[in-house]
Formats: sequence, structure tokens, C-alpha cells
Amino acid sequence: METTWAGVKQVEVLMVEDNRGDVVLVKEAMAKAELEHNVTVVTDGMDAMDYLHRRGKYTGVFRPDLIVLDLKLPRKSGLEVLDEIRRDPALSSIPVVVLSSSVSELEIAQSRSRPGERCIAKPATFAGYVDMVNIIEAFRKVTR
Repeated sequence: METTWAGVKQVEVLMVEDNRGDVVLVKEAMAKAELEHNVTVVTDGMDAMDYLHRRGKYTGVFRPDLIVLDLKLPRKSGLEVLDEIRRDPALSSIPVVVLSSSVSELEIAQSRSRPGERCIAKPATFAGYVDMVNIIEAFRKVTR
């Protein structure tokens, strides 16, 4: 749900990523691309599901407009999180972008992907991250 802050609609993004460097690069790339999104970060699959179900410390959080999901996560893998999102009618309408630096894991995710999901390899350069966030934003706009 896009939230309004001082009259400006803001996109709520849930980023599920345990690599702090990737989080920083995505946020900096969003700033460079002038995307004024509110990015909330959780670092493992269990917290992702608690956030999405608004349980525990995540009670009252906004429903994300977009989920950016890494595949390699502690406590519950990205593929397990993706499967849970798909099975839940309340969550399956949220667009998901799956990120991975592993080509083989990305191929598995792509082979299982559904409408409303996009699989993207993590870039090697900052310019690649800027391109990636622009691709993600275009995807989000088409799927909403």
C-alpha cells in the first residue's frame, strides 16, 4: 500500500537480505535513481514471514507494495519464503523480485516463477545496481 507522507505517495518495499553491503548498494542505487521508496529490511526468512503476517514486533507495519527477496537467507531460505507467499492468498498479490548471485539458484527460481515475480542476478557494479532498481521499479509499476 503506497503511503502518503507530506502529500507524497511513498512505495513500501520489504527487502529480505542478510548481506549489509547489498542493502547499502540497493538503497544508494534507489537514491541515485531518485526513487523515494520506504525500504524496510529484514535479514532472514523467519522475520520476513513475521513481517508479512504482521506478527510479533512487526504488528502494525504497512503491507509492502513490493518484496525484494534474496534466495540465500538464514533460518528459512528465500525459496521457502517464496513458496509461503505463493500459498497465501493475502500475500500472493504482492509483486516479488528474487535476487541471487548464484546462477543455479536463480535458474531454479525462474523455472518456478509465476506472474508477479521477477528473477534478477545481483549486479557486479554500482551502475548495475542502478539499472537493477530501475528495472525493479518498472516491474512494480506494471504489476500493481
